Amino acid sequence: MVLVGVVEGKRFTCKVLRCSYATVYSPTGSPVAPRIRRSEKIFPSAVEAVKDIPDGATILFGGFGLCGIPENLIAALIEVGVKDLTVVSNNAGVSDFGLGLLLKERRVKKVIASYVGENTELERQFLEGELEMELTPQGTLAERIRAGGAGVPAFFTPTAYGTLIQEGGTPLKYVKGEKNKVEYSSGGREIREFDGKMYVMEQAIKADWAMVKGFKADTEGNTVFRMAARNFNPTVGRNARNTILEVEHVCKVGEIDPENVHLPGLFVDRIIQGKDYEKRIEGKLVKGMGGAMDLVAGPGTKVVVVMEHSSKDGGHKIVQNCSLPLTGKNCVDLIVTEKAVFTVHPENGLTLIEVAEGVELADIVTHTGCEFAVAEDLKPMRQIDV
Repeated sequence: MVLVGVVEGKRFTCKVLRCSYATVYSPTGSPVAPRIRRSEKIFPSAVEAVKDIPDGATILFGGFGLCGIPENLIAALIEVGVKDLTVVSNNAGVSDFGLGLLLKERRVKKVIASYVGENTELERQFLEGELEMELTPQGTLAERIRAGGAGVPAFFTPTAYGTLIQEGGTPLKYVKGEKNKVEYSSGGREIREFDGKMYVMEQAIKADWAMVKGFKADTEGNTVFRMAARNFNPTVGRNARNTILEVEHVCKVGEIDPENVHLPGLFVDRIIQGKDYEKRIEGKLVKGMGGAMDLVAGPGTKVVVVMEHSSKDGGHKIVQNCSLPLTGKNCVDLIVTEKAVFTVHPENGLTLIEVAEGVELADIVTHTGCEFAVAEDLKPMRQIDV
């Protein structure tokens, strides 16, 4: 709204911004009738809310696993036929639900996520060269999204230093029709030292569109997320140029206590009321780094690895050099197996400090694929009563 007026002979123009919350004040103390104004943010259906999203758009999706995902909006994207999407999400659903439905319909050209989950269709399309996939540590992904919404172009994090994420070489896309042939891989990241610790530079993610799932919102988009469904949704909702909100319940402005608002309506552009929710739960082993890289890189974190001493075929699992992609570099403090306990020093290596009952030192030497020192006060492995 623009107001034009004259004060003391001088003409002025001012712009009045719309505000979701305002204090109504009466100088006389008498009741003031509430303002009633039709919201322009409410859309009659999910299809109406997404029908102008163009092919090739980048879309952020809220949710964690299958919790708090915008089910109705995903279905609407399929219905309107939009394609060649870049989707950014913590994960990509499962083969027959969530973002997996977009993948099944071949609407996605690139996925940015922290893990594959149990989505076998995503795994198949990636390995067969049908789409590009960029796996990012979970905490780094969250911060890349948050930074994009805050106008921060890049930031430094200790997560993934010394791994393929930092050094480069992670496959982003395979050649279609040629098994295991990489078309192109990730480049290396800039690194910098702060206070004696190495950090990796990560660029922010900025999207054209965001789709979030809330529990309750008023007609201006002030949103409440319920329990675990809060997850990535508030961060995603603050990022994009256009945020579409799907909620289970819509109420009038003023019915939600401002203190309980998780996502202010300022960030919401469109609102639809969802229906027929399945609310599935994902519960299988996932593929991808997820939050593991963030956990091992945390300042002051003590990392304890609990594992079987040998592989099923008798091969070494504790080795001099790791042949698999690293989760973290020089980050382990303690290794516990069914045979022994080792402390780990970043420069001096392993020291055997405890041995399980009935296990000889020679057995540990045979089944350990690297050299280790033996503590002068070597002890029997201790057990905790349960």
